[in-house]
Amino acid sequence: MAQSLYSARGYWEESNKLTYKEIKTKESYGEELTAEELEYMNDYEVYLNRYFDRLSEEEKNKYYQMREQWDRELSNIKAPASEASEFEWRGRDRFVSIAYGFSYGLATVAVFEVDNVGAIGIPLVMGGLWALGPVINPKKFDDITRSVVRAGNTGRLLGWVYGGSLGILIAGESESSGRAAAGLGALSSIALGEWAFQKQKRENYSEGHVETLRHYGLLGSWLGASTLGALRVENTNAYGAGILGGGILGLVVGNQQSLKYPYTLGDAENTTILSLIGTGLGFAIASEALSDGNSSAVILIPAAGSVLGTIVGHRSARGVYLTKKQGSTIGYSTAGAALLGLGIMAIAESESATAIIGVPSALALITQQILFQKFKNENMSKTLGERINEKSGLDFSVNINPENYFINQRMPVGPSAMGFNLTPSQPIVGLSLKF
Repeated sequence: MAQSLYSARGYWEESNKLTYKEIKTKESYGEELTAEELEYMNDYEVYLNRYFDRLSEEEKNKYYQMREQWDRELSNIKAPASEASEFEWRGRDRFVSIAYGFSYGLATVAVFEVDNVGAIGIPLVMGGLWALGPVINPKKFDDITRSVVRAGNTGRLLGWVYGGSLGILIAGESESSGRAAAGLGALSSIALGEWAFQKQKRENYSEGHVETLRHYGLLGSWLGASTLGALRVENTNAYGAGILGGGILGLVVGNQQSLKYPYTLGDAENTTILSLIGTGLGFAIASEALSDGNSSAVILIPAAGSVLGTIVGHRSARGVYLTKKQGSTIGYSTAGAALLGLGIMAIAESESATAIIGVPSALALITQQILFQKFKNENMSKTLGERINEKSGLDFSVNINPENYFINQRMPVGPSAMGFNLTPSQPIVGLSLKF
């Protein structure tokens, strides 16, 4: 009965009390604590340790499983404006905003069949209007973060795909099919982008959650289209329905996947990269059959590669927690490796579609694995020490020095002057403990 009074959620709430967190933050920044603050912190940590000891094993396991999700809930509480970091519009943000505005202008030209000077002017005007958003509606952009902009751009992209497929579903093979796809695609992009922008501003989901939704939203549409292609479906309306339905289903699955595990932005980017590499390898395998036109079912090979890359990416990311820098480094380097492979094939004047697609994809995969394993080893060694600290309440640090194994092999072994045997003394794994 006494243990039932102590719960995992209760321990988490106690360990996140505002006064205690403020003192710990002050200490982490190296600021000198007053005698009262130091006494409070020491007493409170004794209380926390006793609270944790009284948890049942089931509640302790629940705490380790749910802590990440509860921390995300805590991060949804917005900090005061004075504490929030100032948002800065990067060159990439400006370019993307203008590009989407320009695309809406092109859609307007297509829908109304403008064929005079307006065909050039309207896209430019629309691009300029979207860049003037912070001037036209400044309240909308108050207290925004990088994740809000990312969510808005994700909504815009998925809106183009889903709205365009809805237009194809409605118009089919009629003469107005292109106009319907352009018009509904633009309207859906604007609406879904605005909805995602405002929802992220209110809910403050993690960037990893947003990136996972974008990945699954596009993956679902790709699987829907490839499945219809494998079945040799010739009805245009069916492709519109498949792309739209697959995308919506992908969003549902992506949301559930993200709720099961708190993927970081780096984790999600690594998963997307592996999915693209899997798609490329799938096309390399199926390229000869596709060029011969013998079987449409081979289009499922690249689709299977996309799914396999996603599964591997998710499973390998568990417990790694790739940072933004690590995820972007993997993406940047794998793109370079793929470009290198493409250049090699161009110099070799290869005419094999398998080689042209397969070599860049293979080089990208090798690069991805090298970097991922490097970052995984770095992050896991840190995580091990952190877990020991949390479970024991003591300050452990772990240093892994594999090179000492080779040093030890070269050290002499024999009797010392005191009669004791000399043994290799360079530690491979070092532990330090502070009380």
